Amino acid sequence: MFEQTVSGFWLKGILASAQAQGIDQESVMAKAGVVSLPQSANERVPLDATVNIWNAAIELTQDPLFGFHMGRQFRPNWFHLIHHLWANSPTVQQAIETTLKYQALISDGGDLSLQHQDNSMSNKAVIEYQPRAAKLAFSYHQIDAVLAILVSLIRWSVDDGFTPTKISVPHQQPEVVEELESFFNCPIEFNSPQTLIEFDAVWLDFPLIGADSDLLNMHLQLADQKLAELGRVNLSAQVISKLSVLGQFQNLSKEAVAEQLQTSARTLQRKLQQEGTSFKELSDSLRKSLADQYIAQNRSTSDLVELLDFSEISSLHKACKRWFGMSLQEKRKRKEN
Repeated sequence: MFEQTVSGFWLKGILASAQAQGIDQESVMAKAGVVSLPQSANERVPLDATVNIWNAAIELTQDPLFGFHMGRQFRPNWFHLIHHLWANSPTVQQAIETTLKYQALISDGGDLSLQHQDNSMSNKAVIEYQPRAAKLAFSYHQIDAVLAILVSLIRWSVDDGFTPTKISVPHQQPEVVEELESFFNCPIEFNSPQTLIEFDAVWLDFPLIGADSDLLNMHLQLADQKLAELGRVNLSAQVISKLSVLGQFQNLSKEAVAEQLQTSARTLQRKLQQEGTSFKELSDSLRKSLADQYIAQNRSTSDLVELLDFSEISSLHKACKRWFGMSLQEKRKRKEN
């Protein structure tokens, strides 16, 4: 099991928030028992040392909403490489999904997931956050910071008017809650069994202004390299990497990918099952994700057939119906609206 660590840029965000309240970083570090900070994004700090910094900052500031205030002061460049991946993703959904894939570059302290709940009653999207502590327990401040940052990221990307429909947190309601309500501008469920941001799924299709597919592909390759260096690349991620080269789908067989990964097709399938997926599911999911990206970029139908490696146009149309529950033409119209 690898040691859980956190990017140095994340720590600097905590210290910057304390400094904004008149507490210098030396005082926080001394109280936390941390001698020095990483000087680059490539350097990491053990997760428990990060928890100590959180606790020291909270105690010194005496701020009951310290984590929330830290999240509100968030700046995209705190996330370094993740910032570039987000900014150059074509849609909000792509930005969120890419961030989920590479979240370990920021911290090993939690897992994020995205679910799309589309039914006759509602069309909602939900981002769930599950803290993953090492030896020291997390405080509610860390959870509040993550939620405030995620909402800020979406607002920064597309529209300051983005408003969740509900926020759910596992901790008790603090005495001072007006700031939280004003910022999120939606009902907040306290003492919840889950940590969630719920919002209208229409936001998932919003395009990111200034997104550049070439820059995205360049940073994706760098992110894959950084994950590998951290030892955080699971088998599913390795398979996806083999199936996608510079954003173009590679219709490789399970046997061909297994050979590239220096294993057998049977072993590959067994290990993917242990990760809760299969080669077929990964291949289809990647194709769907790339299709969504290309449609957002207004790529022609012939480009889609080529880039997604379909044998004929009819196969593409059938896949769109299966993936999105609508025709390619209807999907394009929805992106335009």
